[in-house]
Amino acid sequence: MLKTKRLFILYCNHPVTGRFMMSTLQLHKDELLPTVLNKAYEVMKLAPYIPIERCRLVKYDFKYHVMEQSFDLDEFQHQTIGQIVGGARLYYPLGLFIETCESNEFFHKYHDGGINLEVSVVDLSTGEVEPAKPVRVEKGWTVEELKHYIRELYSLNSSCMRLVMKNDDDDVTDISDVGCTLDKIFRKSTYEDRQLVYVSSNPKDYRKEYSDSLMYRYVGLPVNWILLNITIPPGPEATPTTTNEPEGEIIMKIISMENKGKERKIQVLVDKRITLAQLKKELVPLIGAPSTGFIVYRISGNEEYEMERLDEILKSGSKLIVRLDRALRRGEFRIKLFLFQVNNTEFCEFMMESIVPEGTPVREFKKQIIEKAKVQGIDCVLELD
Repeated sequence: MLKTKRLFILYCNHPVTGRFMMSTLQLHKDELLPTVLNKAYEVMKLAPYIPIERCRLVKYDFKYHVMEQSFDLDEFQHQTIGQIVGGARLYYPLGLFIETCESNEFFHKYHDGGINLEVSVVDLSTGEVEPAKPVRVEKGWTVEELKHYIRELYSLNSSCMRLVMKNDDDDVTDISDVGCTLDKIFRKSTYEDRQLVYVSSNPKDYRKEYSDSLMYRYVGLPVNWILLNITIPPGPEATPTTTNEPEGEIIMKIISMENKGKERKIQVLVDKRITLAQLKKELVPLIGAPSTGFIVYRISGNEEYEMERLDEILKSGSKLIVRLDRALRRGEFRIKLFLFQVNNTEFCEFMMESIVPEGTPVREFKKQIIEKAKVQGIDCVLELD
């Protein structure tokens, strides 16, 4: 017997505060899309902030922060939610995002099976290459349509926009004036394996041949550097600097640093041969702790993965986050703790990480959680029994 009810996770950016919200919704497979939208609208309590006419549902992948397919009422209003989602993901909840727009805006259509890219804007006045951001585009678009879409995302002038695609062999190709559709230009990619596109918008540089341009100098020349985007804790003051090996070879160069309250975001160029152990050594002066006193995590989508192998080689464009903590000893486990609050809109949120020796009694572990929550100033009521 087929299941008649499905559980969905709802997501939304609050139309006034911009706060990311999350909730759940159980639906019968035969409910029509307008009914589903009404229920989602009520669950997220969007009235009176925005009328339902300026809302729509989109199939959403939370892990990779991707809008996969839009469900516009003019196209799907006579279909049931069961027909729309089909038999996909029967064993775990499907994500639905309530997307909103201003009264003078129009929704972009998202078609299933689009192309996953990463777009990095290059500031030709400084040579700074901004961190790449995930962008989903349509296979049937032309390069001109891609330029117009990037213009809307980044507020750039598309008439003098240069697009440079990074190939699998780390070579790059100028695709600014290619006439075919995007499915003929980009290879098929997954969320974790996106092709990188560098973008610049400069009238003077655009008129130059690519091989003579600043864009070529910044991203096209064969180099031995890779770019890393790292989030580190607040700590000692630091200015953009360069670190040299004893033999005189440059191993790391800080090109930007931004203080954001309880964290700092830095962008560094490092020798592409650098290992995790070498990177941790270079980060010691910035963090103010020995290399054994902090852990480096790789960010993929919305997940963090601890990097444990000190001989691991890093990839260009990697997003890393440093947390003050120690490595695990034999017989220990690191556990992520989440606070589950049934009556809240954001019913599940990350609390902390805790290291637990094997064989620790549950009651003792509860005591540790309560004490650690007090020390970290976590605002919640926790009871031992």
